[in-house]
Amino acid sequence: MADPAINHPLTPKRRWFMKTVLAIGAVGAGLGGLVYWSRGISEGHLTEAGKDVFHGLSRGFLGGVLPSDGAQREQMLNLHLERLETFLNGLPPALLLQVNALLGLLGNRPTRYLLTGVNGNWRDASDEQIAQALERMRLHDLGSHRLTYQVMRSITCMAFFTQPDNWTLTGYPGPMNI
Repeated sequence: MADPAINHPLTPKRRWFMKTVLAIGAVGAGLGGLVYWSRGISEGHLTEAGKDVFHGLSRGFLGGVLPSDGAQREQMLNLHLERLETFLNGLPPALLLQVNALLGLLGNRPTRYLLTGVNGNWRDASDEQIAQALERMRLHDLGSHRLTYQVMRSITCMAFFTQPDNWTLTGYPGPMNI
């Protein structure tokens, strides 16, 4: 005779379990494929998706020190993206792989929306939308969101503020002669 607890309608069955596992695996593989497709670095160069992500993040992280004139600001951001590419190529391969994955997450529309709330491209987002997205990541309950914020902020700021040309924007006169 069968055990009544096993035949209870709320007890998951093997087929239900297998269907659930396959569905979760398919969704995970699909998102993983999209993230790989939208990766930010390919063959040592920032892809268009990577440039889009860093352009938006740089506007958010560096907004206060960038020129207010639109043309000068855009020129400085483009120069920053070139220097950022050089900076990224100096990272250890394992770290570069992780940064590439983060760029894929932030460059892919569904995962970007889940992480930041930004629905469109970073370049099309307003400064206020970018500020809200960064604040959402910075204060999120999940540590992975906060870590993504910290990593991307650190990379953006290190690449920007290590350039002597940018020191005058912050009022830093440079190192003192001893």
